[in-house]
Amino acid sequence: MSERWVLVFYRAPTEPSSARVTAWRRLHRLGALYVGPSACLISARLQAEAKVAQVAADLRQAGGELDAYVVESFAAAAEADIEARYNQARDAEYAELIERSQGVVGELESEGARGKFTFAEVEENEADIAKLRRWLRRIQSRDLFGARSREAAQAAIETAQAKLNIFVKIASAREDQSILVLSDEKLAPERDPTRSPI
Repeated sequence: MSERWVLVFYRAPTEPSSARVTAWRRLHRLGALYVGPSACLISARLQAEAKVAQVAADLRQAGGELDAYVVESFAAAAEADIEARYNQARDAEYAELIERSQGVVGELESEGARGKFTFAEVEENEADIAKLRRWLRRIQSRDLFGARSREAAQAAIETAQAKLNIFVKIASAREDQSILVLSDEKLAPERDPTRSPI
């Protein structure tokens, strides 16, 4: 069965330039595949008509224009090309998410090597992973054709979460140990600064 698409053409005003950037950002978030300057396709499966209408209203208010047309089907070769390009766009998003997830792992390893097992680090990295999970859900919601990097992106976040879980256990244990040391008026044992325990 052929995919139904909404073909969008828009013209943003020269000023304010923010109107063009806002339209571009919002259409991308809807899962738009750009096929030319200010021209994109959005799968009808995403049920984005109301949101496209809102983008159109905001553009017109700023002095621009937007037209949308429903395309019932493309020729088979064109459909295959569109789906391939759509998957490439999702894979690019997944690749960025994977890179950010690896950044969280690197941050945890770096702070662990410095012995900086603090609640502030835990909270910061928990927030980063929560943000990555929200981002993954947004990408998955517009991943209609099963882009190949989907599972790798999920795995990258789970790797970051597993690393954080270890970090949290060490931070908690060290805090407990510090309390015991203070209560016994003893010095905490020194740690080899060149090794990360995580």
